[in-house]
Amino acid sequence: MYRLEKYYPAGFDRGVLREDRFAQEHIAGNSSDQFAKQDFWPLLEKNLEKGKHYLDIGCGIGGWIIYLTEQGYEVEGVDIAARTIRALTEYNPDLKVKVASMTALPYPDASLDGALAVGTLEYMEDKAEAAVQEVGRVLKTGGLFFLEVPAINVLRRIFYLPLKSLERVVRRVAGQRPSFANYLFSRREITALLEKNGFIVEEAMAHDLPDKDSHFGLYINFPFLRGHEPYKLNWLGVIVKQISNAISPWVASTGMAVVAKKK
Repeated sequence: MYRLEKYYPAGFDRGVLREDRFAQEHIAGNSSDQFAKQDFWPLLEKNLEKGKHYLDIGCGIGGWIIYLTEQGYEVEGVDIAARTIRALTEYNPDLKVKVASMTALPYPDASLDGALAVGTLEYMEDKAEAAVQEVGRVLKTGGLFFLEVPAINVLRRIFYLPLKSLERVVRRVAGQRPSFANYLFSRREITALLEKNGFIVEEAMAHDLPDKDSHFGLYINFPFLRGHEPYKLNWLGVIVKQISNAISPWVASTGMAVVAKKK
């Protein structure tokens, strides 16, 4: 598990930035159909069952809750951003959403059939294991835990992470102090974390943006591969993506989707 750090301006508050971003991305201005285009949707759909009770942890603007509800699933949500939860209840008063952290879920023991954590676990600074344990507490035996986290892919391991470590040394010498950004996980690490805390990992897949000229990880990690639009690659980036995927989707995948079940 790699602790990714960033260097923000003095007085920067990442929590406020997150809430401001969610306010700008209000679900009322988006189509929930975009969630069906996620490359891991078939994997998630295969493991969901109608009539069971699911929780979306770190639900953000509520896209997955709304989309899954439209598909006939019973889904509630929690998020630490109070403004976002308030906006969701104003958008649809019937949505079951609460303000809560992944490490303190307001549900009784063994009360849920499944939990989703898409882009959530990696932000649990020094609490990733506690978060997994808390999910295990609220799930029934055999309950589904579907999560998506950033991956330590081959390109990141060979090029990006050594450069980040070098940056850390240089900035430390310059007297700059880093702030926690998020964790990156290898497949082995996320499997070990889940199995240690009472889960059986059933399946994992590499995950990235589906468009052939888009790629979140290559765009973010390697500026010389960026096109003119957010997450769009230039011609060189498209070639790197094609070659990487031809070898293995794990070479450059930004994240991974994991299906686990509680023992």
